[in-house]
Amino acid sequence: MTAAVSGSSSTSNTSSSSSSTSNPLGDLTNDYTTFLTLLTTQLQNQDPTSPMDTNQMTQQLVQMSSVEQQIETNDTLKSIQSTLSSGTASQALGYLGNYVEVEGDQFPLQSSTANVSVNYATDATNATMSVYDSTGALVSTTDVSGSAGTHNYSWDGKDSSGNTLADGIYSVKINATGSDGKAVTTTVKVAGKVTGVDMSGDTPTLQLGDMTVNMSDVTTVLSAA
Repeated sequence: MTAAVSGSSSTSNTSSSSSSTSNPLGDLTNDYTTFLTLLTTQLQNQDPTSPMDTNQMTQQLVQMSSVEQQIETNDTLKSIQSTLSSGTASQALGYLGNYVEVEGDQFPLQSSTANVSVNYATDATNATMSVYDSTGALVSTTDVSGSAGTHNYSWDGKDSSGNTLADGIYSVKINATGSDGKAVTTTVKVAGKVTGVDMSGDTPTLQLGDMTVNMSDVTTVLSAA
């Protein structure tokens, strides 16, 4: 893979839902409407010589006023939730066709191209990047020694013998040591082109070729297609 990898670097250091059909909000609304109907009827038909107790009526009105406020609050919360959901969906769709970056050791090979960035906390005088296929078999190894900072590498999807491998999900492992022989702390990020969006779950997921990632895991939008 030595001749099949190109790289660049920078000096920045970053490292149960219920099956119940009950509707609490609907019940509150029905109770409030029923109360107003009964109160109006009671006032219209009360005995003038023995009118309704004013204190009791006031207490009932205060209680039902609280119910009305709760109904309005629930409506407002539902409206906010709907707005947020629409915004999240729009954001997810906005990723389509863009290249995004996520932290992790798995990456997608798309059209014989893969991109990996490695951040070294300190100078890595000896470092290798090993690539494994979905079965865990080692397919390529290359030298990625470098100074402290972020280094970007592009792999053309060829194994150590020069054979072109199929697109799919691969994993990468970085072994790095400094001049003192001690391990260097590394942070690996992988990039891929967003080819699809799935909004069927609670949170949207992005499809990077054969690889699926949560939208919340995206750290960087690298470029448009």
